[in-house]
Amino acid sequence: MSTLKQKALESKLDGRQRKAALLCVERDFATEEERRTFDSIAEEIGITRKTLHQWRTQNKTFIEYVNLLADDFLAADRAFVYRQLMKTISGPQPSVKGIDLYFKRHGLITQHTVVETVDGAGGSSTDDITKDIAELDELLAEEK
Repeated sequence: MSTLKQKALESKLDGRQRKAALLCVERDFATEEERRTFDSIAEEIGITRKTLHQWRTQNKTFIEYVNLLADDFLAADRAFVYRQLMKTISGPQPSVKGIDLYFKRHGLITQHTVVETVDGAGGSSTDDITKDIAELDELLAEEK
């Protein structure tokens, strides 16, 4: 995590919020048997479950801080993830999706989309438009 960004976020959160964020991330990464309830986290912090819910769903600073902490947790397992990816590639039946992901990760495949817009006016000048309007006016006059 960027130290500057982390410090900036931490300065906007009180100690209870920082601890709650860490406990929420640990909860998300825990096994089913070890996973704590939000009630127990709120009780440990000394807040209500409703307050914790509001922080988790409405406080943008808290949410961003939780996401940065989660990124740090994942970064610690990056080698494991790469090892699993390589297993999908080098197994008895290599995974095309795994190979695609490997190439994208290393910049060997990029998605490049070009969107071209065409002006619908067709390049008509003001004089051309004026002539067209006059012709339409004449046709309408003949119909009456």
